[in-house]
Amino acid sequence: MTYDYLRNLLRPRLKGFSDTEKIIAEYFIQLGNNVVNKTLSNISEDIGVSESTIFKFVKKIGFEGFQDFKITVASNFRTNEERSQEIVVFPDISKSDSPYVIAQKIVNSNKGLLEHLLHSLNEEQLNQALNLIYPAKCIHFFGQGASSVIALDTYHKFLRTKFHCNYVSDLHMQLSYATKLGPDDCVFLFSHSGETFETIQIAKILRNNQAKIIALTGNYDSELVKLSDTSFVVYSEESAFRSETLTARILYLTLIDILYVSVMYHDEEKNKKSLENIRKALYITKKRGVQE
Repeated sequence: MTYDYLRNLLRPRLKGFSDTEKIIAEYFIQLGNNVVNKTLSNISEDIGVSESTIFKFVKKIGFEGFQDFKITVASNFRTNEERSQEIVVFPDISKSDSPYVIAQKIVNSNKGLLEHLLHSLNEEQLNQALNLIYPAKCIHFFGQGASSVIALDTYHKFLRTKFHCNYVSDLHMQLSYATKLGPDDCVFLFSHSGETFETIQIAKILRNNQAKIIALTGNYDSELVKLSDTSFVVYSEESAFRSETLTARILYLTLIDILYVSVMYHDEEKNKKSLENIRKALYITKKRGVQE
């Protein structure tokens, strides 16, 4: 089994492609690593799309040209032998699977998702987000539905930092609170679809107030991404009993861990002090019921 670089690169972007671009993307996914043996002329003949259109598509997805695209694909290819020590990621679970086999499939699926996350991240992207966080006076966390749960977990984590933090679960309160925020505020917005109407309305209010926005979503071409100062787009696939949102949860939480640890080390002394103060405040909960 190869690391499916092209599939992981192109699948998350399909919604934003034109019909012609989708034909090219699906062809590349089908070819896999064999695309390195093709010329623009070969591909044009195979799918009936002009060479210039294919070249523009390659540029659109972030490459300098077709040769650069092929070199990158080749460098991300790994053979069965090179990955022989790694565990295969199972595509889905069947009702005939035992609980232990289900456990294997879920754990290995999550490993595959995390590997893709690592390949999709880059230094510049992480620094953009961190540079929005560092000067903020307060950090806020908003989401709807399942995304609200991730926002709450993130809030709970960032409370340990030196920053003042805020989490609001009610939509009306989120909308109202957003009107109070401005340039000194950094806001995390969570929406896996990137199309949640309520979250987009909050983003518009924040944009008008010049608040800094970090979006975490699964949709490259969403309006939420366009409204944000920076964004992290994670990709996951839906299976029988695991929606995309639930499968992606581990990716969002891992991304937050990366940002959280980076923030903690950025101003280590103040963050350590904040963490110590919280631990002292919580210590009483461990002594409840103990006779002095």
